Amino acid sequence: MDATERKSVKTVTGARALVDGLLREGIDHVFGIPGTQNLAILDELRATPQIRFILTRHEQGAAFMSYGFARAANKPSVVTVTEGPGITNMVTGIGAAFKGNVPVISITGVQESIMRERDATQDMDQIPFMRPITKWAYSIPYVDKVQEAVRKAFRVALTEPQGPTHIESASEVLLQQIAPETPAPAAYRHTVPAVCDPAQIDAAWALIQKAERPLFVIGRGVMKERAVAAMQKLTEATGIPAAALQYSPDAFPSAHPMALGPLGRNGYASANRAAPQADVIIAIGAHFDVFSTLYKYGIFSESAKIIHQSSAAGQIGIVFPVTLGIAGSATSFIDGLTARAAKGGPRKTWVDVAKLRAEGEAELQKVLKPDAEPIQPQFVAHIIRKALPENGILVVDAGNGGKHVRSYFKSYEPDTFLCMDDWAAVGGALPIAMGVKLARPDRPVLCTGGDMGAMCNIGELETAVRENIAVVYVVFNDQGLGNERAFQNEHFGGRYFAVDYKNPDFGALARVFGAHGEQVTHPGDLEGAINRAFTSGKPAVIDVMIDQNMLAPVVHKV
Repeated sequence: MDATERKSVKTVTGARALVDGLLREGIDHVFGIPGTQNLAILDELRATPQIRFILTRHEQGAAFMSYGFARAANKPSVVTVTEGPGITNMVTGIGAAFKGNVPVISITGVQESIMRERDATQDMDQIPFMRPITKWAYSIPYVDKVQEAVRKAFRVALTEPQGPTHIESASEVLLQQIAPETPAPAAYRHTVPAVCDPAQIDAAWALIQKAERPLFVIGRGVMKERAVAAMQKLTEATGIPAAALQYSPDAFPSAHPMALGPLGRNGYASANRAAPQADVIIAIGAHFDVFSTLYKYGIFSESAKIIHQSSAAGQIGIVFPVTLGIAGSATSFIDGLTARAAKGGPRKTWVDVAKLRAEGEAELQKVLKPDAEPIQPQFVAHIIRKALPENGILVVDAGNGGKHVRSYFKSYEPDTFLCMDDWAAVGGALPIAMGVKLARPDRPVLCTGGDMGAMCNIGELETAVRENIAVVYVVFNDQGLGNERAFQNEHFGGRYFAVDYKNPDFGALARVFGAHGEQVTHPGDLEGAINRAFTSGKPAVIDVMIDQNMLAPVVHKV
């Protein structure tokens, strides 16, 4: 191209080209906080009504909202912050995305070139800092690389196993001119899921037919592919019961007649009693987690044959040796098994699912003390499930309260339960729930957490009020660190230390922010308080004063 031709080409700023790349990827929300070096991006977002920018009160909150949005929308999301402390504040949420295989793209500032390597304010070597918690991290050196970097960020983030990527640029680069490029995503990344090898599906079916006590174990991959209904039909066609991995109990909703419920610590007794008896385990869309298995035999028999299907081949065989590993989409594997099952017919189910479920439910109900004051945390968990509509979404924080909630949660539909897989960062529940609500405004959204978690990101209540994000936050308030009390009680002879403090009235604090807020001290008032929170139509906090001596077990027992 000669000089005359170059003059005839319309150019845009690097920041405009970047935002146009987001639009082509279907990005309609961006979370973050402006700073000196990302203002060029914010200026273009201001001129882009197709994208709603959510200004948060802390970079950690922005990253967690992006995490929740990506999980609930089942698509990538974007967070933007400035350099230096903006990056260091953001990383906890990016770490959650990395451990949870969530495609969050962080787009940040970096100090201008003249300031680097001179001990300047907010200057740090950010790429080595981001590499351990992302799939790819890149500092854009000049404007010609902006559009290529955006394409690669999405391509890498959406390649299985999915996860976060990071790109950064200084304003001096983003304000330069460049000729726009307009390729559709299908032109630069693979968009069609790979299918499972039919010969491997034949081999899996042969193992299943020979099994006396086969068991399906369902992971989030089934839910991500919108294959839950197909999976339910497969259990009905084969007569094989299903348990869910604990991080995704809704990947096979526990209301289904063939559902044993979630496995592992704080899972269902029905699943934990049936799974060790299985002689063939068919794990579909599964990433084996520590809560479900403790990474040792017990929940699964060492003699059981494991068939492990995953869309990410590298995740097969990480925890347990497998008899057969199958890489490809969960949908193709389920459809393949269903077609083969149709030639035979369902077998007699080897375990009485209804009986086991009833026994486990009776044990949970027996523990409840509806009149106890301070309020029993198990009772709070029970009422949360009772008050949350069947299509409502529950977001669970780390900590003692979350353990109780897991035990009492019954799922009716997929995509109704969310936690931080393999990360357990206390305080993420509120901003994650806000991201979920923005992705699914048609659904009631309730999050739970302890009092320590409530204080971590309480400032995002202002964001929720300003942006009209009507989530309900139920705080398990035991005036301290209940999870650590449990561990100190179990492993350190009950010698409690550095686990007690005093809290504000979180209900009153919510009202100061302009949200709905109540404090509950009597168990009979709890269900009404949660119902009022939902009907308020506002962000809401229900502060529940619980018994600090009612600690969830720290060791899973089968």
